[in-house]
Amino acid sequence: MAADNQTSSVSEELGSERQVIDVDYAKHYQVRDALLKTLKNLNESSRTQGVIPQLKPHFISLNKKGKTSAAYLCSPDTGHIATGLTDLGWGCGYRNCQMLMTFLQRQQHEGAPLLDMVLNIKGLQLLIEQAWNEGFDPEGAQQLRYQVYRTRKWIGTTEVYTLLTYLGIRCTILDFDKRTGPNNSHDAMFDWIQAYFEDDIEKKTDDGPSPSTNALDHLMESAKNNRPIVHITSRPPIYIQHSGHSRTVIGIEVLNDGNRNLIMFDPGHRILGTYKRKVSEPEDDMSTSSIISVINENEDAAFQPEEETTSKGVMGKLQQWTTVPPSNLLRSFRVSSKTIAKNKQYQLLVLGEVKQESHPDKKFKNLYWNRSAGYLLDAQEREQRKKIGSFRVV
Repeated sequence: MAADNQTSSVSEELGSERQVIDVDYAKHYQVRDALLKTLKNLNESSRTQGVIPQLKPHFISLNKKGKTSAAYLCSPDTGHIATGLTDLGWGCGYRNCQMLMTFLQRQQHEGAPLLDMVLNIKGLQLLIEQAWNEGFDPEGAQQLRYQVYRTRKWIGTTEVYTLLTYLGIRCTILDFDKRTGPNNSHDAMFDWIQAYFEDDIEKKTDDGPSPSTNALDHLMESAKNNRPIVHITSRPPIYIQHSGHSRTVIGIEVLNDGNRNLIMFDPGHRILGTYKRKVSEPEDDMSTSSIISVINENEDAAFQPEEETTSKGVMGKLQQWTTVPPSNLLRSFRVSSKTIAKNKQYQLLVLGEVKQESHPDKKFKNLYWNRSAGYLLDAQEREQRKKIGSFRVV
């Protein structure tokens, strides 16, 4: 009888807790929706959509020249958003967050988009502060003194996680804390990203080969099975952060010599007119975003944090800017393993769930992207994610 009473008491407590969460979540939706109605959308003309499919013929051309074995690209729903002159030196985190949102805006749940709009930077700042007010990431809030609105404070992986979780979007942080390959390369991170994209192809073919153990094995498998050179997947883009800068991973390229390049959207890189469907116009609150140039167009040059913190360094690059010839149309998207190796630590923010459990026949048996989880959090999941957690891969 005592055990029955105890069980009943526990059930009542759990039921009460769920009820409180549901009430709080309903209140959250009211506050969130009221806030969103007051915020401004990112001007459509300040982003470039449809770039990813246009990369395909360039990789095919490189394959014919004996340079590229295969390329895996994320969903073509992902758009590029460039840094404007008014957020030079501090806006990369916001711009990469907006790129993730361009993907989410085009995903459907029960006939409605996951996000109604991609907010401008001021809107993102207000959402971060509102998330802090509701108890998300108290440590990060304290570090930034509970204020980012109308400031030039940098944001990073945890702030993007906080913002998306506040909106009810599922995402996962992966930590790569050390180099794992020869010449200080980040082989483990490259392997995980390659497996992430390759897994989508296998899901579509059902009988495709398992992810390669290395790039050379992948080349041999591709030749043996006559696989396509370029794979445009349905996978979301990945937010990638290192000290001083962030970018958006939109794919990975496997070279014939066994090396690999990450394919990235960098908010500090302009999009060539070749890839634009129409001429960009300045964003309302970030004027002259259409005339930004490349912070660094050399794929093997390390990013210089001091240049991102001052407009002088960037304007110096603007004065040196020259048009990239057609033969180098991929230059501003490709980042070599040599360049990646110049930073010791990286964080990835992956939209959706990365699951930690045994997964047969996968290279990363305890960390794989779980397609079935979807992108939307329920009330209890959202509450549990107020304190930020991550998976340490290496």
